Amino acid sequence: MRDQRSGSQILYGLLPEQTADLKGGIWKTVEWKNPITIDVEDSLVRRRLIDEMQGWVNGGLDPSAVNALLAGDHIEVVSVNRNQGVKVERFPEIWVCRLCRRVETGKPKKCRGGHDRWEQLHFVGYHECGRLETPFVPRCREHNDVRMRHQSSMDASRIIFDCPVCEKVIQRGLGNRTCPCGRAYSEHKNAKLLTFNVHRAAVVYSPQTFMLINPPSREKMRRITESGGPRRALTWALGGFVGSPEMLRPTESSIVDDLEAKGIPRELAEKMAALASSEGHLAPEEDIGELAQASGPMIEAAQREAVDIALATSDSHTRISDLITPETPEKTRLLFSGDYPVAVQRAGLAAVDLVDRFPVLKAVYGFTRGGMVPGSARLSRFHGKGGGYRVYADLQQAEALMFRLDPTEVYEWLRYRGHALPTVHNERETRATIAARAGIPSRFDEPTDKASIGQDLLTLTHSYAHRVVRQLAVFAGVDREGLGEYLVPRHCTFFVFAATRGDFVLGGLQAVFENDLHSFLSAVVTAESRCPLDPACSRNNGACHACMHLGEPVCDHFNRYLDRKVLFGPDGFLAAQRLRSAS
Repeated sequence: MRDQRSGSQILYGLLPEQTADLKGGIWKTVEWKNPITIDVEDSLVRRRLIDEMQGWVNGGLDPSAVNALLAGDHIEVVSVNRNQGVKVERFPEIWVCRLCRRVETGKPKKCRGGHDRWEQLHFVGYHECGRLETPFVPRCREHNDVRMRHQSSMDASRIIFDCPVCEKVIQRGLGNRTCPCGRAYSEHKNAKLLTFNVHRAAVVYSPQTFMLINPPSREKMRRITESGGPRRALTWALGGFVGSPEMLRPTESSIVDDLEAKGIPRELAEKMAALASSEGHLAPEEDIGELAQASGPMIEAAQREAVDIALATSDSHTRISDLITPETPEKTRLLFSGDYPVAVQRAGLAAVDLVDRFPVLKAVYGFTRGGMVPGSARLSRFHGKGGGYRVYADLQQAEALMFRLDPTEVYEWLRYRGHALPTVHNERETRATIAARAGIPSRFDEPTDKASIGQDLLTLTHSYAHRVVRQLAVFAGVDREGLGEYLVPRHCTFFVFAATRGDFVLGGLQAVFENDLHSFLSAVVTAESRCPLDPACSRNNGACHACMHLGEPVCDHFNRYLDRKVLFGPDGFLAAQRLRSAS
C-alpha cells in the first residue's frame, strides 16, 4: 500500500507498534524500513535522553536503561527513509458487516448474510507492558455465528455480541483476558488484564517525545562548545546576549572547565590555564555574580541552557534594530524605532528576535500504553541494532521567534511573590542571581503548593509561552498545532517555532515580526484573559483546555506548570503591564 505522509506525520502517527487510519482501514506499523541515521551531536542527545529516562526511573522504571546510557550504551537517532517508507499490516483483522453486523476474523470474502460490505473493528486490546492484542470474539456454539449489535458509544464494555440466528447474547464487552506477559505493573486488581479501547485513543499509544536544539553543523557545535565554550555562552547570556559567544575569547576558568571535561586532572588544567593567562592569550575573567558560589549542577544547568540559546541563534538572528536600514521608509522606521520598542516594554519583555533557521530536533524515544506520565504508565523503549537505544526523529530548520522576558521585571515579580532575593545593582547581577537560585523542576515532577523560585519561574515562562502561542496563531493565520515551544527558563527565555506537522504558511512568523509585532504584543497583554469555564477553572489551578492548554506534542511539559494567575492575577506578571498600557 502506498500513502504519502510528511516526516512529522510519520514521526507522530506511524511509529512502531502504533495503529493508524490509512486508505479507509486500520493498520499497525511494523517497522521503518532501513531508516536513515541522523548526524547529531551524541553528547547532547545522550544528556537529554538520560534526563528523560531518569524521570521515568523516579516513577518506578527499572534504572538499568539509565545506567546503560551512563556507561556509554549506543544511541541510534534515525529518520524515515523516504524511498523505502514504513512497513504496515492490517490490525486488528476482525471485520463487521455494515449491513447485517455479522463478525468475521481473518480475510473474509462474503458474510453469511451474502453481503460484502466490511469494516474493521475499531477496538484493540492493550497492556502496560506495551503489548497490543486482537480482541477475541466468541461465536454461538449452536450456529457458529456471531453479530455485533450497533452501538454509538465508544465504551468497549457496552458492546453486545449475540447470535444473528437465535439472538442469544454471547458476550458483553470484549472479555477479561490476561496479557500473555502475565505481569502486573501496578497494584490495581486488574493490572494483569488487557484493556480494550478505540485504537486511536491516547491511552492506547502515547509517544514519549522531547525537542532538542541541534546545531546546524558540527563546525558550529565545535566553535561554541570547545575551548571553554559553555562558560563563554554563559558569560554571553548574563551580559544580555550582546554580540555572539563565538566572538568572546576564552577565560582562565572556561579553559579549566574545558580541559577537565576532556579528562585532564583539574590541578594540571589550572596550571595550564594560568600559564596561558600569564602569556596574555586569555580574556579577563568575567564576573558571574552569585553563580560563582552556586553548586556545580546549577552552574552546569545555566551553561547548558546558554549553549542552547547560542546554538539556536548561531545560524540566523535578527533583532528589531536590524530591520532599520538606509532604505527603510520613514513611516516604517518610526514603527520599528518607536512602536515596536514600546510594545516590547509593555509586554514585560527585554526583546523579541527572529530566528529564521531555528535548528530543532523533534524526537520520540519510546511509548506508553494506559497513561502518559511516570507513575501512571510504563515506558516501552525502542531498540536499534545490537540492542542499543533507538530514537526516531525529524530534524528541521524552522522559523522561530525568540522571546526574552525582562530580567528586572521578573526579579521584582519573584520578590513580590514572597521569595527572599538580595538587592542587585545591575542587569548582569539580576540574571546571575536568578540563574543561581532557580532550581527548575523536571517536567515529570508535579507542581507543589509552596512554589520555589524555580517552579514560579518555570510556571511564568511556560504560561507566557502558551499565551503567546494562542495569540500568535491568530496573527500568523495558522492552527495552534502548527506551532511549537522551547523553554529556556533559567535565562528567562523561550522560543515559539513553526512546526511543519501543521498546516503552516511559510514566512508567517517573519511576517508578524516585520509588520505586526506591536499589535501582536498588545493583544498578548490586553486581549481577553478570562476563561470561558471560570470560576471553575480559576479554582482548579487556573489552566484548562479552554484557556491555556495546548495539544501534545506542542506542549513539552504535559500542560503542567501553567496558571493564568501568574500572568493576570492580582500579582500577575502582565497585570502591571496591562495597567501601564491602560495609562
